[in-house]
Amino acid sequence: MKQLSYILLACALCALTALPAQAQQKATNTTDRYTPKAIDLGLPSGTLWADRNMGITSSPTDFGVYYSWGSIYSSDEDDLLPYDQRGFSWRTYRFGKSAKTLTKYCTDATFGTKDGKTQLEPDDDAATAYAKNHRTPIWDAQWHIPTAKEFEELMEKCNWTWTDGGYKVTGPNGNSIFLPAAGMAKMHLSGMGQYWTSTLCADFPCYAYAVIICDEFATWNNASRSLGLSVRPVKKKK
Repeated sequence: MKQLSYILLACALCALTALPAQAQQKATNTTDRYTPKAIDLGLPSGTLWADRNMGITSSPTDFGVYYSWGSIYSSDEDDLLPYDQRGFSWRTYRFGKSAKTLTKYCTDATFGTKDGKTQLEPDDDAATAYAKNHRTPIWDAQWHIPTAKEFEELMEKCNWTWTDGGYKVTGPNGNSIFLPAAGMAKMHLSGMGQYWTSTLCADFPCYAYAVIICDEFATWNNASRSLGLSVRPVKKKK
């Protein structure tokens, strides 16, 4: 009887030891489901495009979440932001409370404190800063919001085909990504979407360059920095 008790105790201890490992494996598998893939489209620059929008998305067709330009937290993470930075308006914008009071990324003193910066720095890039600011680093620090030049290459070197509420973008090597028309924060307009670049509109620094898509066209847009738009990150080949 005593020997049997020892055996039962040993089995119980093994089971208790195994549970955390099983839970850890389950968490890993769950995280893997949302981990983005870097797609090589065969672009001359070697830029790799993510297969999905930013957010904890399980599918390349998911809309993802929205960011204002320069925000490192998204539309579904208001609780992580200071109270006066929640939402999408100039009143709550991170770098200035109006289009004329910019505190960073300003090329004209008419619009605020001039610093001449025209490109998001890593700490203000939602894709690059994700791993630093989130407990589960689904997006690692090698990702960044595409520059206007990188988006221009995607538009000029790839074939864009409208299908199922978005664009299938096929690169020179035949690989493709899908850009869903995900609308905007507070405005889920059917069949339309906008994607941030990390590049400021230097002539009017209250705007940054974005790409707007719909079933009739994909083209450039100057979007107010306070708006909540989609983000499709990129990274460089190693």
